[in-house]
Amino acid sequence: MLMTAVDIAQTIQLIIAPVVLITACMLFQNGALARYASVGQGIRALSHERFELVRSEKTGNTFTLERLQAIDRQLPILIHRHRLIQRSALLAYSATTIFIFTMFVIALSVVLKAGAIGTIALILFLIGTGVLLVGIFLMGLEIRMSHRAICYEVYQITSLGK
Repeated sequence: MLMTAVDIAQTIQLIIAPVVLITACMLFQNGALARYASVGQGIRALSHERFELVRSEKTGNTFTLERLQAIDRQLPILIHRHRLIQRSALLAYSATTIFIFTMFVIALSVVLKAGAIGTIALILFLIGTGVLLVGIFLMGLEIRMSHRAICYEVYQITSLGK
């Protein structure tokens, strides 16, 4: 059951297909992790600002009360966005793992010349693609929420003093 050079080349070509999606997953993960860090920093900054406002002697000040209310509305939204990004990144990692596993199943299918194992590889490939798609969808939801949060904050700032 020795493989010829042509067989080996074809096997490598089959295995490379998931590599393209692994690369796409990694690029997606980099973007997701950057957003995750940014939103996490926003949560920390707002939490710190809220702590300082509550601790200050200006707690009865109208501006301080308005700002505390705005922070109290924004923090749960930021935490929800953070959770969406986390799930999205974890799905991308899961898809990457599935694609790597698919590469091994493809190689096993070729070595054993078993069509059933090839079918399993195809199913794994499609599952990995589906998992990645769900992660992309969650990131889209987070971006939509981000836009709404920014619009809300701008509205709040422009309405101050009116």
